[in-house]
Amino acid sequence: MKVSVKYIALYRDLAGTSEEIIELPGESSVRDLLEAVALKHHALGEYLGSGEAVVLVDGKAAQMSDRLRDGCEVVVMPPISGGSNYGFVEKIDPAKYLEAFLSGLSDDVGAVAVFIGRVKSVIDDKQVENLEYEVLEPHSTEALASIGEEEARKHALRSVCIYHKKGSALPGEPVLFIAVASRGRREALAALAEILERVKHEAFVWKLERREDGEYWILGDSRRVPRGRAP
Repeated sequence: MKVSVKYIALYRDLAGTSEEIIELPGESSVRDLLEAVALKHHALGEYLGSGEAVVLVDGKAAQMSDRLRDGCEVVVMPPISGGSNYGFVEKIDPAKYLEAFLSGLSDDVGAVAVFIGRVKSVIDDKQVENLEYEVLEPHSTEALASIGEEEARKHALRSVCIYHKKGSALPGEPVLFIAVASRGRREALAALAEILERVKHEAFVWKLERREDGEYWILGDSRRVPRGRAP
């Protein structure tokens, strides 16, 4: 059977081509395909042998044991980096992040979903003065990377970007930027919603809310505990 194989980013450079047809015996699996690719492109084979490659078959995340069919389309790409795409920063710049995110996407991306979180000016009819975000590095950034990479595999995303504010933020100030890219809108929207909820509960970030009636620690379930008082 013949399988159409597309390579993304680093893998495209190592293969020396962005797309090619690979012939395989019938009933071949994803693992069989990667072994065939490794034999054909030795430089790429060094990376495929580690088992970290992200593989999509007809737009869906695939496992090594999944069987291929004649004429299917396979995309082979490196794992999404946990470096520059994730982090806690002093200032969230949505326009800058979005421009950089869009510039790095491949032509097969059909949907981009973005969430920008901002500090509210009024909570419970009380004026908010500022929010203080406390993080625990390197665990906080590592948590963002884990969330992004896990959801990317689950939803077959092409790219993920998560930036969170640290330190003090004023009302109206952006404090969270999340962007996801996929072939279709359903995957993008579902992934965006799940990433947002996971960041709120898993990212090792704590919020102290200062407003006109006092200071409150905000717990994971959105409860507000007056500073200096046990819940």
